[in-house]
Amino acid sequence: MIPSVLRLTIEKIVYPGERLAHWEGRTVFSDEGLPGEIVEAVVVKDAKSHIEARTVRIVEPSPLRIEPRCGHFRACGAYQVLPYIEQVSLKSAQLREMLAETAGIEPGKISFAAAPEPWHYRNRVRFRVVWTGRTAALAYRAPGSETSFVETGTCHLVSAGMSGLLEACRAIIESAGIRTIVEVEARESRATGERLLCFHRKSPARPGDVDPFLTGLPPRFNLKGIVASRPAGRGVQTSVEWGREHIEETIGGRTFRIGAASFFQVNPVMLEKVQDEIRGFAAIAGTGRLADLYCGIGTFGIALADRFREVAGVESGPENIAFLKANLEANKIGNFRIHEGRSEEWTDLILEKGVDLAVVDPPRKGLEPAVVRSLSAHPAAALAYLSCNPATLVRDLRRLLDGYRVFSIRGYDFFPQTPHIETLACLVKR
Repeated sequence: MIPSVLRLTIEKIVYPGERLAHWEGRTVFSDEGLPGEIVEAVVVKDAKSHIEARTVRIVEPSPLRIEPRCGHFRACGAYQVLPYIEQVSLKSAQLREMLAETAGIEPGKISFAAAPEPWHYRNRVRFRVVWTGRTAALAYRAPGSETSFVETGTCHLVSAGMSGLLEACRAIIESAGIRTIVEVEARESRATGERLLCFHRKSPARPGDVDPFLTGLPPRFNLKGIVASRPAGRGVQTSVEWGREHIEETIGGRTFRIGAASFFQVNPVMLEKVQDEIRGFAAIAGTGRLADLYCGIGTFGIALADRFREVAGVESGPENIAFLKANLEANKIGNFRIHEGRSEEWTDLILEKGVDLAVVDPPRKGLEPAVVRSLSAHPAAALAYLSCNPATLVRDLRRLLDGYRVFSIRGYDFFPQTPHIETLACLVKR
């Protein structure tokens, strides 16, 4: 019988941030601890293949352990206890191990780029509003739970201005007793300092609900708009409660309008580095056609449009499409054709005509099988695959490498102080 509390020696940290140990020959995964540390962990689940646990005490700490800045650091994967240079080394090793062992890629083709700013880098954050009596707090979801939350205090992954805005919102929600707001989201432009608030409501706003924010948020927060969303039938209804529905960001000399629900990378400094690498990689391809699949609001297609005769962008999200059109107009892009729909619906038609460079930036689940089949049947001269999940990247590469060879793979630390890894795989047609 397994005791309720295990004493473990942490052996390594495996992606995505799980602490690996063994107890009486069985594999144990816990949520905190550095390699070499002895910890006590409470058993959470006894699965057939492993034991899941939660670390409750560090018995013998590692000499590498440092004090975390955020009190809620566990909610972000418990990486803050590791110096940033060690985080980079860890993520680089994880990426090389996953790609080499599972996809057979030579480690020498894999590199890793650290973030120049390991704190205050996020341009977007979303918190749950949690009530205890008449006191409101902002909280992250507890790891692996949809119903448990961890109060945040100050979040050092966003700017001081964003933290101030969120705290001011929390105080207004508490003092005015606005319980219709379930979650608070903020977006920020690094280029202009503009900020946008999004209130996720469980029911329509009552008359006057927005007034305390208009009177209570000082001009220094540079707030440009308040947008609200709430459930409506099987979907979500969005409305502008005050101001405008977007902020403007500048990346690589291009202007992007970003709405409350638009997909846009949370680390603009690292995004610009990825854009630069893709632009350099594009130099080995022709200058005819670019296919920008999963194109969102045009982050890559617009950045590269001046290098190609024609750009074919595919996007399915209505809000993304609306802002994509606005961004094409704002940047005076005339060679970009929008294909509205899912990528798997368009890839065959686009790729069979011949493509010099294809750029794919899919969600965490990776490429749809139909997209992989299209890329394999009609390979582009060059393929740039930006992935936010190394596990699905490895899966997709195993299917793609019959028709492509690896030019380079670089991990980018878009998310310091967390386990997440962004990876750019640059492939060329065999």
